[in-house]
Amino acid sequence: MKKTLLLLAFSVVATVSNFKAQTTWDFSSWDVVSGVTTSTVKNNLAMVPGPETVVNFGAVEANTANFSDGYAASKRFKLNGGGFTSTGVNTTPTQRYIYFKTNGNSSITIWYKNGGGGDRTLYIGTGTAVLTSKTYSNSSDGIIYTYDYVGPARDIYIYGDQSLNLYKITATNVGTTVLGVNDVKKNMKATAYSIGNKIHVSNLEAKNTEVNVYSATGSLVKTAKVSADTNFEVNTKGVYIVNLKSEAGVKSVKVLIQ
Repeated sequence: MKKTLLLLAFSVVATVSNFKAQTTWDFSSWDVVSGVTTSTVKNNLAMVPGPETVVNFGAVEANTANFSDGYAASKRFKLNGGGFTSTGVNTTPTQRYIYFKTNGNSSITIWYKNGGGGDRTLYIGTGTAVLTSKTYSNSSDGIIYTYDYVGPARDIYIYGDQSLNLYKITATNVGTTVLGVNDVKKNMKATAYSIGNKIHVSNLEAKNTEVNVYSATGSLVKTAKVSADTNFEVNTKGVYIVNLKSEAGVKSVKVLIQ
């Protein structure tokens, strides 16, 4: 009996350790907005707009859609165009894309519709390579597309070659998402750099600049509000992301503590 209970206990522990919580971005629960004009992160989902002339990327608006699994959506999130320019390549999104941080293996499901007729392609990638894609030509029917990512912790990008309308996204093993340097469209002068075991913040343009330092795994290790150049120690060696936010804009800088 004791041996059976012990084996059962090990089984429960193993099951719990293998479980990865699921994050859901259901756009039907988001507030209606006309669009996203500056790079931002909401609920660990980063949103990077297109050219300044395009103002309704990320618009959340009333729109009903029914899907084969019974999900009934009441709002949609609009990409409003392709995630790369006509002279760019589909492996590297440069505009109108979203992404999130995964801590490792992740099951990703997207409920969406094409934004118009003809073949349109949804991409899931790493920012420099396409992991998978789905080409579909019907703009009337909702699509449910699932991809199981297997690999290290990294940002997972979602974008299209043309307009797509997203209704819901789920993903397991989601971490803390911060904006990368290339995702910030506004030129912010403030910056961060490392010397030895210290991180320095300099060239502040605004008072009460919010400084958040994240480890490579997405853990918040330091947070502060500063109004002048400053520095602080980090005792553990490794790569860190320093996120700066103020009235002058938002910026993320990668630094190395040796």
